[in-house]
Amino acid sequence: MIEWIVIIVVGIATYAMRFVFIALFGRIAVPPRLEKALTYVAPAVLAAITLPALVFREGVFEPLNPFVPAAIIGGLAGYLTKSIGAAIVVGLPALWLITWMVG
Repeated sequence: MIEWIVIIVVGIATYAMRFVFIALFGRIAVPPRLEKALTYVAPAVLAAITLPALVFREGVFEPLNPFVPAAIIGGLAGYLTKSIGAAIVVGLPALWLITWMVG
């Protein structure tokens, strides 16, 4: 029973924190410099989440990891075409091919 109370309280606290920022963001003037800095938050968080998963396998750095060159190929395709779909369509077959070649 106590676990459910903790889950509900944490859920309400999370919702309240997000709601406050969303509600206040439209009412107060955000300096242009801060607004520009906030545009980098999402890519930084995405990189912080995906990079360790990309370069570490089972908690150990592995230099011959097939995910790294496949991510570079997929990222380059996405950057050149400005399309996430192209990054996936090019990156996944690259991963499969590299994994097959490495064995």
